[in-house]
Amino acid sequence: MRASKLKINDVYTDEYGISPKGRVEVPTPEQDVVHTEVKGRHGSLTKKYGFKDILLPVHFTMHGESFKMIFRKAKMKLIDAKTLVFDDDYEVHYKVKSVQIVTAENLIKKFGEFTVMFTLAPFQFETNQTKTITVRTTLTNQGYESEPIITVHCSGMGKIYINNVPITIQNINGTIIIDSELMNAYGNNNGIITNLNNHMIGDFPIFKNGSNVIDFDGAITKLEVNPRWRWV
Repeated sequence: MRASKLKINDVYTDEYGISPKGRVEVPTPEQDVVHTEVKGRHGSLTKKYGFKDILLPVHFTMHGESFKMIFRKAKMKLIDAKTLVFDDDYEVHYKVKSVQIVTAENLIKKFGEFTVMFTLAPFQFETNQTKTITVRTTLTNQGYESEPIITVHCSGMGKIYINNVPITIQNINGTIIIDSELMNAYGNNNGIITNLNNHMIGDFPIFKNGSNVIDFDGAITKLEVNPRWRWV
């Protein structure tokens, strides 16, 4: 079976002298589910919460002039990891939350092995292009419910409708960014971030699995939407 090839921050690990040993299989995230037994009730009450982080051990090997030199440089790449992409599933990426280098074996001068424990966010994320929306639009989500980021262009007050649920934007002359993942509304003027949560009334939107109808009115002229499609 062909060994996996792995990109960290969009660079194959081969380029700095390390490669996964064998094939890496990423497990499906576990959902946090609580079952409560109620006396006199048939079966249990079930409450479903969010998905848990994924713990992914990857065993690396390295070949080169000096194990210690390659290992030293590789560690700098690994601890800076933000995303993982596998070459046999390149349409999605994983978000890295933390990295722990567990073991290292320097068998001979030019060869060594070590294991890295990646803690990943529960979802596989597509790399989506931002869509400009100027009229009523339907976006179809084939995966799990997503947390979009929406840039609203507005000159006063208006409403956004996601599946007929309104979000009010008020007193904005320019743009406001609604980030459902961060649960934050803000402005970004050449890298200067301004808190604009008091200019938004309503819940941060979620794109459910299936069709999502997007519309707007008032002084809003257009939306720039990155749906951040994701999968479990």
